[in-house]
Amino acid sequence: MKLFLNLAAVSLLGLLFQTPSLASTPIRGSSSNGVDSIAPFWNLAGPTSPLPRRKGTVTVKTQIVCTNQDVAAAVDNTDSANAGGCVSGSYTFLFQIQTTATNLTVTLSNLVGFTPVVQDPSSSYGIAVCDNDPNNPQASNTLQLCTQVSGLDISNINATVNKANTKITFTVPSVPAFPAGVGNQGQGLTFVVVTHQNSSLPISVPKIAF
Repeated sequence: MKLFLNLAAVSLLGLLFQTPSLASTPIRGSSSNGVDSIAPFWNLAGPTSPLPRRKGTVTVKTQIVCTNQDVAAAVDNTDSANAGGCVSGSYTFLFQIQTTATNLTVTLSNLVGFTPVVQDPSSSYGIAVCDNDPNNPQASNTLQLCTQVSGLDISNINATVNKANTKITFTVPSVPAFPAGVGNQGQGLTFVVVTHQNSSLPISVPKIAF
């Protein structure tokens, strides 16, 4: 019995002090942020042109979306207090990368108001995938950055969130050759993070690093 208890104690200590394991990255459909027909209410800024990063081996496009579809200028164009922002202070940031680099580590830091939802991680961060409905264009979003998965396997892309909820680290063994999307969807691997900031302005924009 004593031996059993000692073994149990050692096992418990191992669980308490083990390094957190990587988790498969959540998947977030692009239409969850809004559809084309109401773009003025959700599309705050972008997509931008691709900018070279990591000594020119990676290009990055960015886009800022009002999570609650409350772009101040669309909700009330006389609202000067929130002009240029999302009235609720809830922002969705998208970063689309293209690269041929392997074993890539992508870090989103400077996260303000980020709280991962344990029960539904995809509502707070992950990879943004295109989820257009060909039979219902009104339910599609072709104006937002997203990844056309088209059967490609992205299950080996993993993510970890630090304890302070200020940084997400994605590990990417390789970036598949994604097909081009429709409209402004672009082409590449698209990371997304949702934040709930205390006010609409100033906007705390996450930093991306490789």
